[in-house]
Amino acid sequence: MIMKSLTVAGFSLAFTLALAAPQADAREGRIKARGANGAVAASVGPNGGAFARGAGAVTNADGSTTAASGGVMRAPNGAKAARGSTTTVNPDGSASRRSGFAAKGAKGAVASTGSATRDADGTIDASRTTAATGAKGSYEANTTYSTENGVTRQATCKDAAGVVVACPRQ
Repeated sequence: MIMKSLTVAGFSLAFTLALAAPQADAREGRIKARGANGAVAASVGPNGGAFARGAGAVTNADGSTTAASGGVMRAPNGAKAARGSTTTVNPDGSASRRSGFAAKGAKGAVASTGSATRDADGTIDASRTTAATGAKGSYEANTTYSTENGVTRQATCKDAAGVVVACPRQ
């Protein structure tokens, strides 16, 4: 739990510093740091692009292992993106994972979050929620998977006027 808190706090600070600087004040530079449980890196380019990322792993008191990683970026054109994940594997073979990403630019935005668990007996339950918007409309979907029921997906698509339309198949 401490690793998760430190990871979130560290990423938050690095991301805020990397993304908050206006382009006019951006200076080229790069930092890297490595510790016993992980590493972080951040950079600002000459045109205002920036990134920060990090990853680490720790063995918990209960014998489980937790690994976390994340990153953010800002492109010179102002587009931004972020991603993060945490995975825990327990001594009995069970495991859990949470992940998410988001990106936003001049032509639209997309965000997705998901989680998955595997019990010690191999039973799997997973879900993912995704939303995307753009000039031509929007897409929202919830997808679930379970060993017992297989895959279930519910999706809603809307055109640029916000009217619900059939989602295209590809």
